[in-house]
Amino acid sequence: MTADLSFIGRNIRFLRRSRNWTLDDLSSRIGIHKVALGRIERGINLPSAMVIYQLSTAFNVPVDTLFSPDPIHQAPVATTETTDTCFISLDPEPAPLPGVLMNACREIMAAFHALEDICGVPKHATVPLSIPFDPDYPGMEALAARMRTYLATGDAVVFDYFELFENAGLRVILFPFPRGAAEMASVSFYEPAFHNAFFFLNSRNNPEKQLFALAGELGSILVSNQMRRQKAPLFPPPEDDAGRPINPARAAGRFAATFLMPEPAVRATAGQLGVSRDAWSWDLLLRIKHRFGVSAQTFLYRLHELDLISDPTRDTLDTQIKEFYAANGLIEPDASRRCLTPNGRFFDLLLTAQGLDSAQKEIQEIKAVVKEFKLVKM
Repeated sequence: MTADLSFIGRNIRFLRRSRNWTLDDLSSRIGIHKVALGRIERGINLPSAMVIYQLSTAFNVPVDTLFSPDPIHQAPVATTETTDTCFISLDPEPAPLPGVLMNACREIMAAFHALEDICGVPKHATVPLSIPFDPDYPGMEALAARMRTYLATGDAVVFDYFELFENAGLRVILFPFPRGAAEMASVSFYEPAFHNAFFFLNSRNNPEKQLFALAGELGSILVSNQMRRQKAPLFPPPEDDAGRPINPARAAGRFAATFLMPEPAVRATAGQLGVSRDAWSWDLLLRIKHRFGVSAQTFLYRLHELDLISDPTRDTLDTQIKEFYAANGLIEPDASRRCLTPNGRFFDLLLTAQGLDSAQKEIQEIKAVVKEFKLVKM
């Protein structure tokens, strides 16, 4: 009986895609023709001892990883390779992601890369993810405005940000984060090779929290990339504790708030209503916050930042919101009205790939990932 060793080819394909390398990239690194490498990946041929050694060196992994039944769950190897996919954290000493979440993200990213390869679609984003900015609050507001310009939205209210991001080539994935990470809202990964990113959102959260997390992750990537380029600290420690000195996390938060609620749009909305600073009511606040797709508390804070609401009115509404959350958990008052399209690009690619006879075996593996991690489909 001949042992089925085709999993070696699948391991090689996974390791190649996880580094964002094409067949040409890897074949040039290990010194064999891409046609021969393709046959190895498909399980038609087995690699020689010399090719296995070259693959281990190129991937910077132990040889055992190539023979592992499940290489996805192997511990990642530290590397300075500029094409690696980078987990985004603004903490100078970030705690590692929970293993169950990291493994889930890696498997989903591998499935997404597989679909892009099968369908032959570009992997590059059409918007820049590395943009210089002034490291202060006005600088983050200007950065948010520039990003909306790149996305061709200006100050207009956007109905479906998931679709907006995906139309720019970005990857937005919603799935229920597993136990051990269920309280997390989102994580993101940046791909220098393609100037692209993956945004993973916890589908256990309401749409308002999902949208703010998505915008926050985009801000985190922009801040992180600027921090990488800057030799000196981008956000130096403040000389005193007066006010709210900016730091990476606050910078990403300010980006998210102004990206979702541009000042001109918020001011125009208030102006069109003719609402005075003292006239904001509970019902009016909830009605207008739906327009921007944010939580009641987030919209209230934005009104206060722009001096569109008086302090007493703001305090009264803030108390009502907190009382509602205390009684109902994190359910939004007046429910959620956003109708978002989760995992649209992923399932569009999957549907396209299903029409290709040559990819049926790999399609079944991708469907197994969808089932295992309960990817949300509308």
